[in-house]
Amino acid sequence: MNKKEKRLIPSGFLAMIVLVVFVSGVACVLISGHKINVRRENAVDSKAVADNTSSYDSVSGLSSDAIAPNAFDDKNNLPEGYKTVPVLNENVNKGQLILVNYQYESKIDGENLVNLYDNLSDSVGIKDDDMFINNSVLKPMNKLFDDFKAAQGDTSILISSAYRSKADQTKIFEESVKHTGEMSTNYYVAKPGFSEHQTGYCFDTAAYNYDGEMIELDGEGFYKWLADNCVNYGFILRYPDDKTNITSIGYEAWHFRYVGVPHAIAMKENKLCLEEYIIGLQSYTFEDGPLLIDKGDKGKWLVYYVPRLEAFNNTDVPVPVDSDKCSYTISGNNVGGFIVTVDVTKDPENALFANAKKTWSFDNSSVIIKDFVDYDPDQDTFTDTSSDTEDDWKSDDYWDESENDSYSESEDYYDENDYGYDYDY
Repeated sequence: MNKKEKRLIPSGFLAMIVLVVFVSGVACVLISGHKINVRRENAVDSKAVADNTSSYDSVSGLSSDAIAPNAFDDKNNLPEGYKTVPVLNENVNKGQLILVNYQYESKIDGENLVNLYDNLSDSVGIKDDDMFINNSVLKPMNKLFDDFKAAQGDTSILISSAYRSKADQTKIFEESVKHTGEMSTNYYVAKPGFSEHQTGYCFDTAAYNYDGEMIELDGEGFYKWLADNCVNYGFILRYPDDKTNITSIGYEAWHFRYVGVPHAIAMKENKLCLEEYIIGLQSYTFEDGPLLIDKGDKGKWLVYYVPRLEAFNNTDVPVPVDSDKCSYTISGNNVGGFIVTVDVTKDPENALFANAKKTWSFDNSSVIIKDFVDYDPDQDTFTDTSSDTEDDWKSDDYWDESENDSYSESEDYYDENDYGYDYDY
């Protein structure tokens, strides 16, 4: 066979090669076209997600990760004048309605703090110049003491404590144990991390006695005006004497907590402590009907609870579309959800009025009640309310475990001459 014959290719084999090339080309085009379509679809979807995320970011700083599906259908479930906004689930531990007690630890350690020394009204004194409080508390706090001065003509009150860091609370707790023993400390002093002072939403009041010693206010005389009127400024007496078995903190006539005007009013009118109120609000929801707090010309508010969506990093919360007409606040409760407060004073036609519940009907038996001891300052004794066994409280006298002996009256934690407590907790 010559060289020319070796270069010749049989016609049948050539036809086979052409067919294979043709089929392969068609396959590549189809596959390539499919990939292009997939990329285009993804590009469109990505843009849509980015657009939605940007609108979420403008509300609550959400990332594009794990955006929760809308819990409410805008067309079917939301009444006229309402929309949803996404709220980060971590914010359940923030806000003026968070519950911090022996059971629920504070997840924040002071936020939006302002210095009291630089901003406090002249109507009230201050223990030192290194005290802080949450910024939202400052204005109503100053108004409270300005009006107290106008009503009572007294300026002897001072702020003895406000925000405390967890580290500060640890020192106070340990010092109390050293001076008064563990039992008394557990009754009057919150454990580090479980103190309301760590939130920045509360403060303690005090005055100086005739000997120049600072004592906590007993809530009597003209100081009683504070307890009677504080709700009109958004404050509650956090640890009332008839709720110690729920709060697990002894009666403190000097400790005030900011929760906002409508909530403070609702708690006082229904004789509720914060534990009862926060747990009870869970039965007042957007779907089943909010709580109506109606004070006539002074204001009308709708309050409802939105549980946190555990499967996502945010929860859709329904709020009014027109925030100028119906201002609202969203606060976490530190328990498992969010509390929305809508001011409907200027909106008598608000769509939620139809299902609003006008009276408080929650049964506080559902609140986890912690049996504790009642301290009777008149008798200067502890009374065990959960057991009659002598071993619990050593014959009902204050007992110092470290000394294995009871204090004498002159050394007791409670100073009846001053009507106050020797240590500032």
